[in-house]
Amino acid sequence: MSTAHGSGPMSQQPADEQPGPTGGTSHNTAVLIDSVARLRRILTIATGVLVALELLWCVGGGMTGGVARPTGTFPVAAVATVLLLASTWWVLARMVRSGMGLMAAWMGGGYLARISLLALALLGGRVIGLDIRVIGVSLIVAVLVSVFAEVTVLARARILAVEPMKGGPTGRF
Repeated sequence: MSTAHGSGPMSQQPADEQPGPTGGTSHNTAVLIDSVARLRRILTIATGVLVALELLWCVGGGMTGGVARPTGTFPVAAVATVLLLASTWWVLARMVRSGMGLMAAWMGGGYLARISLLALALLGGRVIGLDIRVIGVSLIVAVLVSVFAEVTVLARARILAVEPMKGGPTGRF
């Protein structure tokens, strides 16, 4: 039977969010939530740097004739970059809070959304006559930055392979 706090045997909480030995969320969930916050900070800085580089490329290329329609290319490249990097953080944050049961769905849906965004930006840019080199290179760099940041942050997280049971033995056998 479920208790009033929602932590009984019939609780609807995912297994990895059941209260741990200290009464809060499990150690792994807390570590992953901290990792998601760290990823958000890294991706926010990376987004600013990438958008600034896109602006420089469009302004410089627009003055020399190297970028077609820089006033339309820059906003599309910048918005697509921001959305791609924000979706990386958002999907990981939702996945951590949803529990292990929905992890595959969040990952698959996140990748599908990012691929759709990439295709929409490239095909839409081509249809309206923008310079898709700027958009394409910007999105490739954004994907590489997001993958590198995600892997680095998650690799540095100290996640327990096995969490101790509540009220279980703590000594060696």
